[in-house]
Amino acid sequence: MRLPPTRRVWALLLVVGTMAGCGGSNPPKGGMGQATPPARDSTVQPVLEKPDRLADRGDPPVPGPEAVVEIEPPRSTLLADDPGIQLVASITEVGGGRRDLTGLVNWTVDPPGVVAVDSLGYVKAVREGVATVTATDEDGSAATTEITVDSSIDRPWNFEADVVPIFTKYGCNGGGCHGKADGQNGFHLSLFGYDPERDYRAITREAGGRRLSTLDPDESLLLRKAAGRAPHGGGRVLLAGSDDYRTLRAWIADGAHERHGTSHGEVASVEVRPRDARLGDPGPQQLRVVARFEDGHERDVTRLSRFDVGDDSTAAIDVNGRAELLRRAETDVIVRYRTSVVSSRLATLINPDLDFDFDALPRRNLIDGHLFERLASLKVPPSPPADDASFLRRVTLDLIGQQPRPDQIRAFLDDEDPEKRTKLVDRLMDNPLFVDFWHNKLGDLLQISQARFGAGVYRYNDWVRDQLASETPWDEFVTTLLTALGDPNDLEGGPVNYALEGQDARERAELTAQRFLGQRFRCAQCHDHPFDVWTQDDYYGLAAFFAKVRRPAPVPGQMMMAGDAVTVDPDGVVNHQRTGEPAHPVLPGGPAVDLPTDEDPRAALAAWMTAPENPFFARSTANWVWAQFFGRGLAEPADDLSAGNPPVHPELLDALASDFVAHDFDLRHLIRTVATSEAYGLSSTPVPGNERDTRLFSHQIPRPLTAHQMADALAQATDTDLRFSLVRGGGQGQAETMKAVQVSDPAIPSTLLDTFGRCPRVGGCSPVASPTLSLRQALLLIGGNEIDNRIGRFDGYLPGLLEFDPMPGEVVENLYLRTLCRKPTEEETGHWSAVLDEADSIRDASEDLFWALLNSREFAFNH
Repeated sequence: MRLPPTRRVWALLLVVGTMAGCGGSNPPKGGMGQATPPARDSTVQPVLEKPDRLADRGDPPVPGPEAVVEIEPPRSTLLADDPGIQLVASITEVGGGRRDLTGLVNWTVDPPGVVAVDSLGYVKAVREGVATVTATDEDGSAATTEITVDSSIDRPWNFEADVVPIFTKYGCNGGGCHGKADGQNGFHLSLFGYDPERDYRAITREAGGRRLSTLDPDESLLLRKAAGRAPHGGGRVLLAGSDDYRTLRAWIADGAHERHGTSHGEVASVEVRPRDARLGDPGPQQLRVVARFEDGHERDVTRLSRFDVGDDSTAAIDVNGRAELLRRAETDVIVRYRTSVVSSRLATLINPDLDFDFDALPRRNLIDGHLFERLASLKVPPSPPADDASFLRRVTLDLIGQQPRPDQIRAFLDDEDPEKRTKLVDRLMDNPLFVDFWHNKLGDLLQISQARFGAGVYRYNDWVRDQLASETPWDEFVTTLLTALGDPNDLEGGPVNYALEGQDARERAELTAQRFLGQRFRCAQCHDHPFDVWTQDDYYGLAAFFAKVRRPAPVPGQMMMAGDAVTVDPDGVVNHQRTGEPAHPVLPGGPAVDLPTDEDPRAALAAWMTAPENPFFARSTANWVWAQFFGRGLAEPADDLSAGNPPVHPELLDALASDFVAHDFDLRHLIRTVATSEAYGLSSTPVPGNERDTRLFSHQIPRPLTAHQMADALAQATDTDLRFSLVRGGGQGQAETMKAVQVSDPAIPSTLLDTFGRCPRVGGCSPVASPTLSLRQALLLIGGNEIDNRIGRFDGYLPGLLEFDPMPGEVVENLYLRTLCRKPTEEETGHWSAVLDEADSIRDASEDLFWALLNSREFAFNH
């Protein structure tokens, strides 16, 4: 391999410095490594009347002239077993935002002695009675709430509800402490309390019962270590006299019961309030967490919950649920109480002084209505539509994996039809390469490779391609995959290969849930999911649907013997890890399924999954498709729609899913809906007010070309061929000329595809390309022969162009059209025409320009 001439490096630097491309910009902090092209749009830009008020967030906001203090909840009842009530005081500001005053007001109680309220608005019962709690702000405005203390019954105890949440709150049963696999220093708790019965035995029975002392609770080893009065590897985690310390002490003093007294039943639901907090300015917001039990009782569990923020550069939160938005932004707070996970969204107006007419924005379909409405609510302006050349390149790459040809670019730029973008999408989706390109995407999703399926990979690939070409509805596609039986090598055996994946029923359940439901069950195999609602029982209930599949083991590169078919095994079971008993099929979040012994349970699972009312199936597919066009899902990662990972535009995702269902799970319709939206067609150039946005889709984020896109773009720009050695059935295949997007098997060797990160399909892969170019990719482009040889080939594009002795300006325009898919600007034309005109050899100078354009970030990114 020879290094390119030094002058080519200088040419590259000149291109980066002068061309109106995406090579000269740095991505915003926290972005996706974007390289942003400058605006070439005539659309009027939004105006910020004042700079963002981040610098002024310490100044107290001005309330409205009639603003009054409000308290949530307006009235409540404390039972003997309720830990307390978190009050939230706030006012409405000018502009409609809320300002939290919980830690700023003066709290008083009348009559004294019924309840006690601390400076943060947390109320504890003192004696039976009714009290009025008043919050008074610095201006004298006040509000009241009525609290009834009902202690007519003895304090009941429920170890799971009253004690385990304290261990979870302080991390005692976390993976870094007593919740890890072998426990800590001989004391083992279940991770995040997923097995409270075992935890109760560990605390009250193990170690000779020495961890508790019911006669002298303060001398219990559990409390002495937690309070730092005895050596403890975790240090002091509880202050003696704190609410949680007193709860544990009272439980021990009352006999350390597992259950004692009247029970409210199981937790029916958990809610965080406010669920969507719109603050006037960055600042604090106290959250309340309320659990509703089977008997209807509501208990404030704020100080028994665990809180996390989605972005710690945007917000912070303490153990008591007091969040603080650190800057003008939007973020999510994730709240966990026992096995329930809920979220609260905190936001301010991003640009409170923005002057922008959101009503004037065109809305082409349901996507635009929801997305622009959300941007308007936060005052984040969208970028203008991308210019025609940028849109043409973007959508052609996203739908068929190719760059448009120069003749297509000129024709599109000259086309004055106002509907030309929609018609372009329709033409591209009718192109045979659409099936090839999206077949590759589905292959990545399903991890179709020889390494996983042996020789059956060919039948599997052919079947997926046929289903895509024949426009099989997505629900039918998935149902066939999940329920297929027979020989995976038969002519009709393609979908049978799905049953060959994974080592056992558990792994097949995990893969199915993640791909088609957007739910990650894996963490629930050994314990309840630490960041989601799924329990260990849910995990084994799902795995039981796959337990009766009898299958042969695939042998890479070899055909299976006759009779090696996937069948139903009536005796197949999967044992629950905790109980050791066979698990029974249970629908995720639903009921158990009672089936005849000889029936394949997967049919019942598929029917539930693909039902229109399923809460996961359509949303997961809509999110996956969105990620193919924007580089990230509405929920990111795109295959994670867990309760702890809420989508940034929940209403938009729900609308897309509903539309997908209404159109009978037509995958092409879903793809077309996204590709024809105004939101997809926005420029990647930020405008004042959305420069820092990498979350709300106010503009396109440039994405590196995928491996297949890059390989085809290089070949197309230089008018050279790509040749691949196709291998079937373990034999040595002949090298064939074809497009990279038609290479569906990662076992087919290609240095170019491997270097640019094609998915090997052996252990998962990202649904989109890496947001940055790797060192290996850069070295191949700059110093390898892959580009250099293609530029100078006698039968390539450039030698053929130069045979006609073109003018320098013609050379520049043609090279720009073939590489960057746009005409050069006047500045670029003038600069490079002069360079070519003054060069000793126009061929050498043209090769340098061609090389520099192919190495530019504008070529390497889809923007």
